[in-house]
Amino acid sequence: MATRARTASSPPPGMTAILVGRSVSGGSLRALIDRLAEGGVVVSIAATLEEARAILRRLGPAHPSMLLIDAEEAPVDDDGATTLPAMVAAATQLAPGLAPIVVAHLISGELAIACFRAGAGDVLELELEGTAGARPALARVAARQARAADHAGQVGELRAMVEEFLRDLIRTERRSLDLEEQLTQRVRRATGEFLAAVDPEPSRAPSILLVEDDREVADRLAEELEAAGVTTFAYLSGEEAAREVRLLLAQGTEFDLALVDLRLPGIDGLATIRALRAARPGLPAFLMTGYDDPSAAAGAADLGVVGYVYKPFDDLEQLIQRLRELATAAMQRDREHRYLQQIKGRHERVLSRYRALPPLEEA
Repeated sequence: MATRARTASSPPPGMTAILVGRSVSGGSLRALIDRLAEGGVVVSIAATLEEARAILRRLGPAHPSMLLIDAEEAPVDDDGATTLPAMVAAATQLAPGLAPIVVAHLISGELAIACFRAGAGDVLELELEGTAGARPALARVAARQARAADHAGQVGELRAMVEEFLRDLIRTERRSLDLEEQLTQRVRRATGEFLAAVDPEPSRAPSILLVEDDREVADRLAEELEAAGVTTFAYLSGEEAAREVRLLLAQGTEFDLALVDLRLPGIDGLATIRALRAARPGLPAFLMTGYDDPSAAAGAADLGVVGYVYKPFDDLEQLIQRLRELATAAMQRDREHRYLQQIKGRHERVLSRYRALPPLEEA
């Protein structure tokens, strides 16, 4: 392979070169290490890439570091071919912007090209080039790595700045959306307009949709939930619940949680949940049952049912409190989701440019 002309320069002061290899007691590799030491480069020996990773971590990202790979140490695959390019590619992942230098006695053009494609910063052929070009090669690749690190730092600062801006924007937009909702509510109440399709005010109570065919149980649960500050809509069948919910949703009513008995007259609890979610997608749901049913459990898992409530109720007070907490959390999650969707719609141009920034690990 033809010898490449190199620019005479020196590596950064205090640079550490990590040589991944073992046989360095003599010969050309020892001569290379001595040549680098004459230029003030400290050479550390690592038997594996993992050892090299540990050294890089110990030195820290601010320390000027270089990775050298002894081509003779690259393992071979089952067909006897060298895995040197794969080793180079793995080495580039040890640190952002790292461009390892391959050190070989002789190397074919095809293999050298494969190494460059895998991310090598340079290839040193000791038999043809000797060790004279080692320091300039390190200097050149170190400058490239420094530029990559500087670019990554700039991208990181830009990302941090944009993310801070987005956080401020979201806080401002949240206040704006709250004010818009409150103003819309007041105007429509004053004019007597119907309040359909208006987001609920932040102060509304959490709401639960209850479907239980035992009227006594339904009445007791509804009474206790209402006493705990939970707006409750109770129905005795799945068909009735699905029909009424569509009407209520059209009027702007919000539902945060469904509590559905598994065994219902007509359509069962699972079918009821499907019908409710057809009207109100993503509605969190609990099933009530008096016994374990493996087939129902499988169907509930497929539906993403939140959990089970077993009858008879062991501790009704605790159950009511838990349902209130779950409904409140669901209400808050749903509200946050609506906020984010509205904010994204208003500022899609800014967000699309933010998404176009290169990831830090690729910068």
